[in-house]
Amino acid sequence: MKIIILSVGKTRDGHLAALADRYFQRISPFLKAGLEIAPESKDGNAARKVEREGKEILKKIRERDFVVVLDEGGGETDSLSFARWLSEMLDGSDGRIVFVIGGAFGLSGEVRDRANHLLSLSKMTMPHELCRVFLLEQVYRACTILRGVDYHH
Repeated sequence: MKIIILSVGKTRDGHLAALADRYFQRISPFLKAGLEIAPESKDGNAARKVEREGKEILKKIRERDFVVVLDEGGGETDSLSFARWLSEMLDGSDGRIVFVIGGAFGLSGEVRDRANHLLSLSKMTMPHELCRVFLLEQVYRACTILRGVDYHH
């Protein structure tokens, strides 16, 4: 089982990129995790931009993937519940778990329709680059909870 963070555009902020890399390294003893980037559309029209980015995202999703779309309308959870859910997903699936993070203008309806699960990290709006770090930290926290490693308190 592998976890994929599928996100639109490269991280431009070097500090956030370094922090994301650090969490990928921390996660690696527990499970396989990777980052896939869908290219950011250069279209100036927000609606067209979302549609084009959505098509690029869908190209990277496999048929057997369990797709978790990060969306403000998704269900909220706490860290312990997320850890239990992630454990169930890892035990019950032979495909990849793909967490999808949209670009600055969000995700297309097609991407939302492909979702097996909608997850909200917060009701607050945050940059998608920061969202990657937030999600990676929660995946790492979940791994430590499940393995009894002293991190979560």
